[in-house]
Amino acid sequence: MKIQPNTMVTVRYTMEPVGDEAFPYPKGPFRMEALVGHGRLLPGLERALMGATEGAALEVVLEPEDFAGGAGGEAYLLREDVVEEGPLEVGAVRHTMDENRCLRPFRILAVHGDRLRVDFSHPFAGRAFRFRVVVERVRWASLEELRAARTPVQGGGL
Repeated sequence: MKIQPNTMVTVRYTMEPVGDEAFPYPKGPFRMEALVGHGRLLPGLERALMGATEGAALEVVLEPEDFAGGAGGEAYLLREDVVEEGPLEVGAVRHTMDENRCLRPFRILAVHGDRLRVDFSHPFAGRAFRFRVVVERVRWASLEELRAARTPVQGGGL
């Protein structure tokens, strides 16, 4: 069976940045199952997977705009908007609560009294990533899985 909209795909993958920059995060392998055609996968990765069958091995490079976006989500926050206790130091990653009561991570760029200059960019922003993907399983999605797809995913899927 080929990967197409309304199929569930199980993949095993690794991901690593393109280039020589340090990457202090696990590279995989990871395994996941996702519904195709409903915003549960990164669009560039989903496009690359379309038409693939079980056992297919692909290498996909996603540019920054197709993965975590560009860098530069800078803003100012008040100290009182930070939900964690503890020192607020340059480089630290902390969280604030957004209007939907969801935690939103940021990195502290500068401390100016009670104001913080912060960056809301994803930690991987501005970097291209190489995915090595093996398709383990492809099947039609169940009616329950399709109904569940109507519920938005916070922040999108992989």
